[in-house]
Parts: sequence; C-alpha cells; structure tokens
Amino acid sequence: MKIFVKACLITLMLMNLNCANQRTPTGGPKDTIPPTLTSTIPINATLNFSDDWIEMSFDDDINTTTLKKNLIISPRTELEYSLKSRKNTLRIEFDAPLLDSTTYTFNFLKGVTDLTEKNAVVNLALALSTGPYIDSLYVMGRVTELYTQQPVSGVLVGLYPYSDSLDLTINKPLYFTTTNDSGLYALNNIKDGAYKLFAFTDENSNFSFEANTESHGLLPSLFDLTANIDSVDLVINFINSDPLKLISSRSFGSYFNIRYTKPITSYHITYLPPHPYTFHHHLHDEGTSIRLYPPLDSLYDYSLDSTQIIVTVRDTIKQQASDTLNIKFQTSTRKPEEPSYQVTARAVDPSLYELSLSFNKPIDLFDSLDVLVKTDTLLPITTLFTDQYQWNNNRTALSFLVDVPWPNLQDSLNSALQQLHLKDSLILASRNLKQTNIVFDSACFVDADGLALSKTIVSLKKMVSEDFGTLIIKAATAKTSFIIQILDERNNIFAQRVNQKDFTIDHIIPGSYTLRVLIDDDLDGVWSVGNFRDDSAPESIYLYPKSTKVPSNWEISIDDLSF
Repeated sequence: MKIFVKACLITLMLMNLNCANQRTPTGGPKDTIPPTLTSTIPINATLNFSDDWIEMSFDDDINTTTLKKNLIISPRTELEYSLKSRKNTLRIEFDAPLLDSTTYTFNFLKGVTDLTEKNAVVNLALALSTGPYIDSLYVMGRVTELYTQQPVSGVLVGLYPYSDSLDLTINKPLYFTTTNDSGLYALNNIKDGAYKLFAFTDENSNFSFEANTESHGLLPSLFDLTANIDSVDLVINFINSDPLKLISSRSFGSYFNIRYTKPITSYHITYLPPHPYTFHHHLHDEGTSIRLYPPLDSLYDYSLDSTQIIVTVRDTIKQQASDTLNIKFQTSTRKPEEPSYQVTARAVDPSLYELSLSFNKPIDLFDSLDVLVKTDTLLPITTLFTDQYQWNNNRTALSFLVDVPWPNLQDSLNSALQQLHLKDSLILASRNLKQTNIVFDSACFVDADGLALSKTIVSLKKMVSEDFGTLIIKAATAKTSFIIQILDERNNIFAQRVNQKDFTIDHIIPGSYTLRVLIDDDLDGVWSVGNFRDDSAPESIYLYPKSTKVPSNWEISIDDLSF
C-alpha cells in the first residue's frame, strides 16, 4: 500500500513539473509571404505634389534597416531625407522641397521586409510629379558579362543628359537603377530628350564611375529617347581605360625600374648610339613596370657608364606611350631574388611534344648541351638535339618541340634486356616503355643576375593515336571576319582558327571543351574589347551553349555552330 501511495505522489509531481515548464509550440510552415502595400500618401502617379513627406502602409509589420542603401530616387538628387517606420507604416521626410515640374520615381528594391523572416516587398515603387503631368517614357533591357555572356546583378544602369562636355568619370547619372538577379533593368518615368546610356558596377556606391577598377558597358553615341524601348541590352567588361603614362624611371638596388600608370601588354626598347652594352629586361610588378638588369660583363663601370634608350609601350586597348630615358645603374649589396621556372609539356601527336618554360627573370645563358634525354637506367643519357628552341623577346619564356622516337627507344631497351636475360633468366627479356624524361641540368640556365637555376626533370608519357580524340567543326554563318576558339577546362585557348568555317583538330587530349567565337563586327581584321573613352562597345562574342566532351579514340562533330 505504501509503495502504491509513493508511486502516485511521484506521478503527480512529474505532471506538475511538466505543466510548469511551458514550451514554444513547434511545427508549422515557415512564413515566406512578404508584406503587401495597402495605401500610400500621396497615391501613385500624383500630380502637382508639394508636400515634404510621403507615407506608405502595409498589411504587416515591417523592417527598414537596409532601406537607406536600397532606396533609389530617380532622377538622381542630392536631396537629404530621413526615414521613419513604426509597426506597419513607413514615412519619408524631405529636408528641402522637391524640384518644380519634375517626375520622381522611388524604387525600394529589397529595402522593405517583414519584421520576422525578412521577406522583401516585391516590386515596391512609387511615382509622383511636382508638375502637371507624369513623365512616362521607359527603357528596359538586360546586362551581361562580355566573356561569359551571363547576366550580372547589382549593376548600376544610368541615363546621363547628353552634351559635348559629358565626362563619364566625373558626371553622375540623372536617371538610374540597378539590375536584378536576372540582369534585367528598367528605367521608368523618364523625360524625353537626348541621353547617354551607361552601365558600371559602382563598387563603392558613390554613383561615380572608376575607370581603373569597375566593369562597364555602354550604348555608343547618344540615346535620343522619344518613345518607350523594351530591349536595350548592354555588355559590361573590366578594362582599365586610364591614360597610359610614365610615372618614374630610377634605379632600384642594382636594377633600373621604369614604372607606368597601368599594366602594359607589350614594349620595345631602342638603344641610342653609342651603346656598347645592352640590358636584359622584363615586365615586373604585375606588368606595371619594366625592370632592366645591369650587364654581367666585368668591364662594366657603374660609376661612368650610362645609356640612352627609347621605350615604347602599349596597353590592352592599344594606347601607346614613348619616352627617351637615360639608364644608369647603381651598385648594391641587396641580395637578388632566387631564380625559378615552371615547365609544362603537351602532347601534340603520338610522338611530338611541346615544352614551355617560363622564368621569373630573364635568362642570360642557355646551354642547350645540358638539355638531356633520360629514358631508362639501361639506356644511355643523351643530349637533346633540336633546332626548335624559341625565346620570347625578353628571354623569360622558352618553348620547343621534342620528337620522341618511341619505336627506336623500345628496340634499344629490349635489346639491352635480352642481353641481361641471357645472363640471368630471372630478368625479363622485354618491358614496355611508358615514358621518357627531359632533364634540364643545373648548368643549363644562368639568369640575368648571374645565378644558375636548379636541375629540373619533366616526364613525357608515351602516347598512341588511340589516346587522342578528334574534333570536327562545321559552322553556319554569313560572317566573313571571326575567330573560332576552342577553350579547355581552365578556359585557356587550346586551338583557334581565323575565318575558317569547316576544320578538323586532330590529337586532342581527352577532356571537356567549350567553343567561343570572336566576331569582328566592323570588319577591320581586329576583334576589339571597346573603350568608353572613344565611345566604342566591345565587338560581339558568341558562346556555343554546350560544353563538348572529347573522349579518347573518338571523333566528335559539332555541326550546329551558328552565329
């Protein structure tokens, strides 16, 4: 009986404890419905507006913590305003009167959300006029990136009042908006007139275009807006359009550096007489400088010798600068940078390989007798004899072809094994040869600082025809000037053809490839990336919509390439 009574007491205590611990109800779907606008003061499209505030009400409590950076008032104005929100009401109060006879559009983007789940009010906008009518013209379109052809979100698209003095790096847009996640934009309630249409990424949100840091695109010439336009598409691309100018030329340690305002793509050095010495040189500091090295000749006198040169440089948009400089080196105890290089090898066909070497400094001495072929311990190490060595203009890159006689090497290896097999039956009489090695010995390269580079070995895998694939291209186009490019998985150009509609590429390394077509729209023989300074847009690019997988020992045909 006592046991029963105790059990009942314990049960009652547990029941009371459970009742005392209140829990939040669980379950139920997540709220994904944003607030709905129920009323505005003034109503949309109001005329002759003269108040210094507007108010908006919603069917749910709202959050406006991000509204300041989302609210777009067009045309652009320096007018200051304050935001006040309470429960389901938003009030915007202006610090000064709005301009007379002007149509204003308030686009709230994603700046108004519900209080709990932060669901943004969709397509929230309000238009009003301080004059007797509403400007109603609009421009719509899409913004894509040049090389990927993909839509870009968050891009500022602006209309600038057109004039001969318009400077896109100084002036700010009068009408503007930003692209949505699909790259779409809509400029609404525009007054008729002549405009410049320009888009840029506006990384620092200051409505000013920074030419050296922000991607951009434009519609060439003026934009005469007299009627609504539904599809004005823009293509943006990052290209530094700043003027190309010399910043400084001076000694740095034992070197001499020539520095420019922006990266350069090519340069040429002309020595003015008398010039008993020439210098090694290469691009430095991410292409913004040219570094010159003093001669390694022991007779060179740092205190007396100087040389005049003319340096001509070009950038990605073909701007050119030319300067005459006096080069004089200084002695230095600064320790030079350690030399290094990278080697890549690519099979061109079953017996031919292309080797490419890139160096961190120019090479002063190259001893081709120290490029060796090492195939197997049973075969002798031999010197690679080839007349295919090709240096770039500043001796920082070397490329050459290696023709590997696989059958001869296999016969030599089997002959050596058979002789060993006669002496020891445990040794196999033959062995399949799978690779050979190209050895760059430690005495092969000496750089512009007089330092020898370390030994490097590159393996060349034996290939047969079945290890490769074949790609057959058949293009349907009326274009007469174009470049078809085949890009590998790293987006590097594997092969390209100029103005060829039908062609075959043999001995392709198996993998996935994409096709890109650069179209020379103006038929000047050069594909251009455009330049806002001369009011030109990039020429067209067509991307084949599917990647193409090329298996080994297989022919793949692309016969629906149309541009």
